[in-house]
Amino acid sequence: MKATTVARKIATALDDMKALDVRVLDVRKNTSITDVMIIASGRSDRHLRALADSTAETARNCKMRVLGTEG
Repeated sequence: MKATTVARKIATALDDMKALDVRVLDVRKNTSITDVMIIASGRSDRHLRALADSTAETARNCKMRVLGTEG
């Protein structure tokens, strides 16, 4: 599955979980490490953990390997 397709699915999942300020950034021209970065905010520590778990689950459902999470 293409990175942009996975990023759209993850952004939709984050939006469904009421994430704040969801941004999908195409960084292919800036780095060779990744194609897309997704940035989102949450209202509390509990909300942020739920968003991270949802993101990892959505990525796994798209057959992507989750290497780790930050924040």
